[in-house]
Amino acid sequence: MPIKARPFGCQEQFDWGADIHSVCYDGRLSIRVLRNRNRDDGIEVSFSQVDGFRLLDEVPLAEYWMAEEFPSGYPVLEVFDGGWAKEEDTRLGYTEQQREWIIVTAGACVSVFSKHEPQIREAIWPAKA
Repeated sequence: MPIKARPFGCQEQFDWGADIHSVCYDGRLSIRVLRNRNRDDGIEVSFSQVDGFRLLDEVPLAEYWMAEEFPSGYPVLEVFDGGWAKEEDTRLGYTEQQREWIIVTAGACVSVFSKHEPQIREAIWPAKA
């Protein structure tokens, strides 16, 4: 199923070494994204409220990346069609449109249902020992 999405917020292109550093949910959802696995900086993407989220390795999502119109190279995308929301709508028979976001890296990806736009900020954190 092709995905229709556009870059959101951070227009900086990340390289193929980008990966999810951490995901923390404590009523808010915070996702730290490494620019490169060999560096200790990146961005933090935070959602004040979420209706659901999932983390998957990029391989099960390969059909998305294969779509000719997929906006590759950007870490945060807003999904307009296709994606996880479409899968859930089809599976459960929902007709209500969910607002969906996807944080994309070469290592792992996080899909998020949230009515609210994420906040994106630069982040630096100590490398894991």
